[in-house]
Order: sequence, then C-alpha cells, then structure tokens
Amino acid sequence: MWNDFTRGLAALKSVWSVGSTAEVAETAPIVLSLPTEDSLAEAQNYIHMGRHHSAAILAGDALEATLHHLCREYRVPLAGKPTIDGMNAQLAQIGVYDSQVEQRLGELQSLWEKANCGLWSEVSKSDVETMLGEIRTFVSEHIAY
Repeated sequence: MWNDFTRGLAALKSVWSVGSTAEVAETAPIVLSLPTEDSLAEAQNYIHMGRHHSAAILAGDALEATLHHLCREYRVPLAGKPTIDGMNAQLAQIGVYDSQVEQRLGELQSLWEKANCGLWSEVSKSDVETMLGEIRTFVSEHIAY
C-alpha cells in the first residue's frame, strides 16, 4: 500500500514541477470536441442492440456539439447555456443554412428531447435511424474535418 502511495506522490510531484498551469494553458492547443463518425457509429450500435432510445440521446448530443462548433466557427455569440433551438435559429438567421434545414433540425431536436424525457412511445426505431442519417449528412455538409 505504501509503495502505491509513494508512487502516486512521485507522479504528482513530477507533474507539478513541469511548470505553472498558466504556462500549460498558453502552450496547450485548444481541442474542440466534435461529433465524429465514431460517435454516430456508436449510436448505430445502440440501435442494433435494441436500444434506439439511447441512440437517439447520443445522436442528439452529437447534433448539439455540431451546432456549438458551428456557432464558434461563425462567431455567433452564445450566452449562458445555449439550446439547440437558439443555436439553430441563429445559424439559419446568418445564412449558414436555409430555413428548411433549420426546420428539420428542430424536428430532430424534438425527437431528442422526447428520448431525454423518457417518452418512449413517441420515439420509434425508424425515427431514430432517420435521425442518425440526417445528422450524418448535416455534419458532412457543414463541418470540415
């Protein structure tokens, strides 16, 4: 037990002696979390396991992350905790995409909220499969990796 404790302290001391956190913050690159094909593939795996409600939640989270990224990219000001609805409206307003895309993203948001609230009877497997396909298309059209 003492050996583990001693090794832990030695590891902490080595990290602390590297430099101040201010130096790390200045030199560390900013990593933005974006939905990747992997996260949407994980949602697809949930569907195959019979957990389409979980897949809807994961896909909605990916959509939210994508909209956050687009807002940063297009310098859309975000106050407090932005919602998908608010980000969607602002991005459509500045012309990132048209009103048809805005409307469809609103429908996908609604499906995500139903899954988040546990309204299982209102979230079908086919709806979630369609949702995943549309989010994949949206990400591929609007995000450059």
